[in-house]
Amino acid sequence: MLNIVLRIVLNLILILTFLSSTSNANDQLYFKVGLWDFKHETGGLALNIKKVTNKNLNIIYFGELTQIYEFTGFIDKNNHFSKGKEVEDREEQAIYLSTGLQKKIYLSNNNTLIPSFSIGLYEAFDAGKDMGYPIEFKSELELNHNFSNGSLLGITYNHISNADLGNKNPGSDSVLINFKKNF
Repeated sequence: MLNIVLRIVLNLILILTFLSSTSNANDQLYFKVGLWDFKHETGGLALNIKKVTNKNLNIIYFGELTQIYEFTGFIDKNNHFSKGKEVEDREEQAIYLSTGLQKKIYLSNNNTLIPSFSIGLYEAFDAGKDMGYPIEFKSELELNHNFSNGSLLGITYNHISNADLGNKNPGSDSVLINFKKNF
């Protein structure tokens, strides 16, 4: 039990360090909540914090890309999100820390389409899903409506997998609601 608590505390320190690194007044934070791994028998609630920095790269053929950092926690207590005949009675818990690049495409003055690609570290706890390798890649597509006060509301679809680097590659697919409230 002490080992689990120690791992959680160390991971929380890593998360806070990760999100506070290279902080800038122009960085943006917003949140996502939704269903993790909804295509498989496992599943869970996904909670995400996304930090969009003001660091941009101009890459030929892609244009201006922005650096992002994300923390995502996954949990399924008492199998509320799992499905199928072979579902075990277990609690699934995992975290995913990633960094990557995104491209903001303006569909109109208030609507944006944001594809992104990230690489990160995945860690499962207790009976969390074994993704086959600690290094995981995420491809994601967001559709957001940006309000005049700086708030946003949108939807995200993403896929996380290890690109067959591990001994197995089950992957996961998530659908999330994005939101940011400015006062």
